This record gives sequence, structure tokens and C-alpha cells, in this order.
Amino acid sequence: MAHRYLITIDVGTSSTKTALWDEAGRTLAESSSAYPLRRPDPLWAEIDGTTWWAAVCATVRDVIAAGGIDPRDVAGIGVDGVSWTLIPVDHGGQPLAPAMIWLDRRAGEETAWLNALPDAARLVDLDANPLDAAYTTPKLLWLKAHRPDVFDAAYRFLDATGFIVGRFTGEFVCDTTQAYGYHFFDMRRDAWDPWAAERIGVPLEKMPRLCPSTEVVGAVTAKAAAETGLVAGIPVIAGCLDAASGALGAGVTRLGQTNEQGGQAGGMAVSLDRVVVEPRLIFSHHVVPGQYILQAGTVGGGSLGWFRDTLGQVESSVSALLGSSPFELFSQQVEVAPAGAHGLIFLPYMAGERTPLWSSVARGVFFGLSYTTTRADLLRAIMEGCAFAVYDNLQIAEEHGVSVAEYLGSGGATQSAVWCQIKADVYGRPFIVARRADGGEGGHSLGLYALTAFGVGLADDIGACVERLLPQRQVFEPSPERHAMYEDLFGVYRSVSRKALDDFERLDAVARKHKLAGQV
Repeated sequence: MAHRYLITIDVGTSSTKTALWDEAGRTLAESSSAYPLRRPDPLWAEIDGTTWWAAVCATVRDVIAAGGIDPRDVAGIGVDGVSWTLIPVDHGGQPLAPAMIWLDRRAGEETAWLNALPDAARLVDLDANPLDAAYTTPKLLWLKAHRPDVFDAAYRFLDATGFIVGRFTGEFVCDTTQAYGYHFFDMRRDAWDPWAAERIGVPLEKMPRLCPSTEVVGAVTAKAAAETGLVAGIPVIAGCLDAASGALGAGVTRLGQTNEQGGQAGGMAVSLDRVVVEPRLIFSHHVVPGQYILQAGTVGGGSLGWFRDTLGQVESSVSALLGSSPFELFSQQVEVAPAGAHGLIFLPYMAGERTPLWSSVARGVFFGLSYTTTRADLLRAIMEGCAFAVYDNLQIAEEHGVSVAEYLGSGGATQSAVWCQIKADVYGRPFIVARRADGGEGGHSLGLYALTAFGVGLADDIGACVERLLPQRQVFEPSPERHAMYEDLFGVYRSVSRKALDDFERLDAVARKHKLAGQV
């Protein structure tokens, strides 16, 4: 019997990661290709779509070669991608302009116009998401106002996942987990809404067909096969939002389970069976049929990277000699610092903040510095502040009766045991890290593997497939005493963050007026 393999492709903000899997769910080869994020203006964030496709082609060729397989034995391909991305393409799938990704906030005026509409609340309720500049809707309006030639010439408006699927198959689709970026998407009916599209000013004929994530939407074309080293005819599923595949790969397969993604872009995703409209948070379909995910998105995960680059020269030098990571040395220091960091609180808004503040101008703050503050306190406050940022969102979710049955951690932050313990203590519930049998993480690739296997008929149940491949569970139990202390500190954190919002606006205005360094 011939071997059957699957290829998963995670199209991220700074790199594309591709993995080759065998039928049993073992990773045979992995490859990553990085690319630059273009920032021609402080509020812009864009990537050339052809750069994405080049990264896909290179990494697919890499894993085929490293795995030593016959491309004819590949049984399916699955793709996930970053959210809130707008790529206008022509009939052949060629991009007509750079992709505006989730970090792009140039559409401030268009967002203000949308929020001023008498029907604004109706649009928010329809899509179950806020009208914010990060979403795709304002980006469409910006394109219409500033690049009407591109807007009019566009055959389809695609997201990151749909763009790569289109390059593979020639078919233009939008899966239901990515559709939440558009405020003319009816979250309850899984359909484009003609009234909302007309009110916003978007021709529905330019939108791709909606479909579930696991649907086989087409097959690899001869052209795509020649570019990637594959063969024509391999089935390609619609794919999904990276946060959805990440949640699935972390073990979120049943209602109430929650994933916290600890990385450059952190946050949480809790599985629900009903639509919750909370404009301070993010809402989308889950990839598991019948489930949604209420999400939080934070940006503080990169704070330790900032510390490493700015103040961590010693750890960077020593870790190179020890063959370890600077982050391991940071964690060792945090372990000896007392919980609460001697009363130091960190607001991790180094690049603004998404949920629940939705502020482009928020900035990082150390609150409570004194002559007794140690370097270890700074590091511990960063870890605690990132946990507070997620807890802020969890508290809002609980206002809507959302309960967390099981809290699962994923991402690079789970490599730090002390950080995992901090999160358990802050959240006041067990924090669980589930890993594969080989000790590797779940995450996007594993979630995509399960989706693709189900879509092409190699798995009967998505959830069971994931759970089978995550047998190792490390549980961090919360301390009631530390949780009580963190509750008090969190009250200060939340108060300071809200009171500082007006001053963040004033600081941004001053920075722009005087062209001060550090303006984002």
C-alpha cells in the first residue's frame, strides 16, 4: 500500500512555516521562510503577496526534499493565514496591490465613518465584531477612497488563506473562520449580507465564495505544481484563520476549552456554541463544526524580546556560550524574584493594544518603580503584565456568562515553567500545557494536520485526531494565596491602563507634532 502524506502551510506575519506529515500524524520535515514587513508609514503594515507565494513554493520544495518522498503520495494540503488581511487580485489570482495585514491601521478615517453610521450597531451585531481599523472592512473602504483604480479592477478581494489557496487551485474562496473580518458577514447565517454590503459600499460580486474550512475546494494546478515541486491534482482544503488552527492544535476541541497563545501576538480563544456580541473582544467561527471562538488579541508577548535587545546584552552573550537561550536565563532570574515584583506593574502595550483597549497609541509602562526595584523585578513584572493583559479579556468574557472548562497554553512562552506558573496564579485556575509524544508543541501545524486529514478522508473526527496526538499534559496548579494577591494587583493594572488612555492620546499628538523618536 502506498504511503500517504499531508502538507500544512502556516502563513504568518513574519514567516511561512511548512510541515510534511505522515498518515499517522508524525512530522517528517519542517521548513520556514522569513520575509520583511513593509512599514512605509507608521500606521501601515503590508506584505507583497508574491513574497508569500515565493515562501510557500520554497518551503514546500524543502519539505519534499527533506522528507525524501514522492510528491505523488501527497494526499492533501491545508493552509492557514493571518487575520484581517486584504489582497485585491485579478482574474488570474495575481495581487493588484500589497496585502494590508492585521497590523495595518491606516484606515482611521474610514473606521470613524463606519462608527458614525446610524446603522453601526446593526453592523456590529451582524458580524459580532467591533468596527476597528484593524479589520478588513475599513481597509476595503480605504482602498476604494485612495486606490479606486485597484478597487475597481479587482476581480476578488481575498484574505491571506484564500490568496494561497487560490494560487494552488485557481479557486477563490473565503472560509468561515476568516470571514469575520468583513462587517457584511452574517455570523449566524454564514453568508454575505446584501444590505450590509450595500450600506458599506462593497460590491458582493467581488467577494469570494464562502465555505467551511475542511471543504476540498480544488486541486493543485499544473502551474502551481511546477512552481512548488508537487504534482497536479492534489486536493486542497479551504483552510482557516491561524488563531483557529492554533486553538485546535493546542487541544481546544470541546466547548469551554480555552487556548492561550503565548508569543509575539498573544491572546486567548474560548470555544462556545452560541454567538456572543462583545465589541471589546473578537469573535469568529472555530474550525470544529458547531463551535465558535471568543478571542482576545494582545501584543505584549514581544516585550521580553524588547528587553533582550535593549537591556539583555549579558544574557545574549552568555547564552551563546552556554548553548541556551536568553529567555531561559530570564526565567531563572524571575524564579528568584518574589511574586508581585515588589509592587511593580507593567503595561505591555509596546505596539499599542488590541483587545480590550483597541488603541493604536497605547504604550508600555512600568508603574511603581523605586530604588528597591531589581532587574529580576523588571523581568517578572513583564511576565505578570502579559498575564494581566490576557486576564483583562477573560474577565470581560465572564461578564457574558462564558465559563472556562479547561485552560490550555501554547506558543513559545510555554517553554518557561515560571511563566506558566504565573499564569496559573493570575487566572486562578490550572494552566495546562499539552504536548506531542515527541515533546513538541501542538499549535497551528497540528491543528492544520487534523483539519486536512479530516477534509481528505484520512481522519473520521477532528477533535479525536488532535487529542490522540497530544498525550503529554503538564499541569500548573494555582496558589490561592498568590491568586488573591494578583487579584489586588490586577485591580491596579486595570485602573492605570484605563486612566492612561487619554494621556496616551496626548503623548501621541506631542510625538507627532515634534517628530519625536519612538513614535510607532
